[in-house]
This record gives sequence, structure tokens and C-alpha cells, in this order.
Amino acid sequence: MIDWVSIGLIVIALAWVAQLIMSWNSRRIQPAFIILYMLGVLTLMLSGYFAKLPVSPYEVFTFMAALVVLIRVFVLSK
Repeated sequence: MIDWVSIGLIVIALAWVAQLIMSWNSRRIQPAFIILYMLGVLTLMLSGYFAKLPVSPYEVFTFMAALVVLIRVFVLSK
């Protein structure tokens, strides 16, 4: 049986694979990578919440940092 933590980590790993493939000949950070990464971290945060565990400040920081990078990528692409 796959739990929410495993799903979150799988999504994060898929985000890294997608970033690697899409940026093989480029140095750009792909928005799809950031969005998948954020979904993986959010899944990890929700799994802890549903398990009645405190949400890790590291997960919150990672999510917020990814959000800042996503906003920056969209601003620079205009």
C-alpha cells in the first residue's frame, strides 16, 4: 500500500526527472518542475496534517521558496 508520504516523494522525483528532460539543452528552470515540486511538498505537508503531526517549518519554507521561484520565473518570462 502506498501512503501519502510516498506519493509526495514520487511527485517530487517526477518533477526532477521532468526538469532534467526539459532542460537537457537549456539552463532554464521549467515552470512544470516548480509546480510538480510544490505539489509534492504540499502532499507531504498534508500527510503530516492528516496524521495529526505538526507541519514541519522546513516543508513550509520549501513550499514558499518554490512559490517565490515560480513567480520569478513567470515575471522573467514576460
